[in-house]
Amino acid sequence: MSEYQRYEFMTIDRPLTSKQLDAVNALSSHIEASSTHALIEYHWGDFKHDPIKVLHRFFDGFFYCANWGTTQLAFRFPHGILPAEIADEYNVDEFVTLTPHADYDILDIDFGEMEASDVWNDYDLGSFITIRDELMEGDLRALYIVWLASLHLYKQYEEEEEDEIVPPVPPAFGKLTAAQQALAELLQLPQEMLDVTAKHSQKAGPAADDDFAAWVKLLPADRCNDFLIRLAHNEPGLSHLLVKELRKLGQHETSTTLPEAERIPYTTLHVEYKAAKAKKEREEQERKKMARQRHLQDIHNHQDSYWQQVDQAVKRGSGAGYEETVRVLVELREAASQFQGSQTFQERFSTWVQPLLRRPALIKRLQDHKFTFPES
Repeated sequence: MSEYQRYEFMTIDRPLTSKQLDAVNALSSHIEASSTHALIEYHWGDFKHDPIKVLHRFFDGFFYCANWGTTQLAFRFPHGILPAEIADEYNVDEFVTLTPHADYDILDIDFGEMEASDVWNDYDLGSFITIRDELMEGDLRALYIVWLASLHLYKQYEEEEEDEIVPPVPPAFGKLTAAQQALAELLQLPQEMLDVTAKHSQKAGPAADDDFAAWVKLLPADRCNDFLIRLAHNEPGLSHLLVKELRKLGQHETSTTLPEAERIPYTTLHVEYKAAKAKKEREEQERKKMARQRHLQDIHNHQDSYWQQVDQAVKRGSGAGYEETVRVLVELREAASQFQGSQTFQERFSTWVQPLLRRPALIKRLQDHKFTFPES
């Protein structure tokens, strides 16, 4: 299998300037770039720059994937908009880092090389980019997905440690956004694990009634002037920072006491996941069994029609025709066995096969499937 690597970058808050775009285009001869997006694909070779540094300098989102299973997803945020301790409660330092800089902070989700899927999923950055806004709005479901995936992929058979950090299950986990669902799929988190976790999640609380008109009056004059000056300089992400500060000022007026979210140890979730997976497999087996039973019933009820299929297939006289002949005969035999008609089937088969005994290619296939031939 040939090597494939994909590096993708995207701007959200504001497009690249022409000077920045020139600098981006100079990064690689493989690059396709616009003022809002850049894509670099390699079938051999490698990107010669640190993509996280490129993200910090030019873009708001970055996604990397390789066909041997390595993936990386990172976002750039205006400095201070995410709490510095945002990932502390998830104990995922091995996979998630929040690196502060004077101008921007970088959240990097890197699981390294995972087992490559048998089927190549063509993900792109657009599938995940809204996670950036979700995190800025305080929606932590993406981080909880990362926590689940880190344990499912690497620690699912280990005993839980007494001091292990167990984060609260975020609200509305049963209704993930499209980007959060894509992240779970990217990190190979089974749907059954998402489903059992959702049972421990509260419904989303009522939407906040943001009274910005009232709260802005609580903002000190020097802070108002500071925001206006930064607005004049087109500072990216400023609206998010302003909303965050206003909500903090108005918090005492709008605070609503919600039930404390459950903290479910991963070992508990894993037991529930295995039970849910086993139940799903049993249901799938039963579904297939019932479908097979209905199919055999149809064969039993329309035997003449299926024998006509046998005659039409054998007349083709080709390998494909013989394969089709044997396939239908096997089903006729199974249906006969199911409905106590084996003797009738054998009599009809013996009559049918008698004039065909000098077709070695057909006879060999029938012998391989244990058909009984009439005595000479």
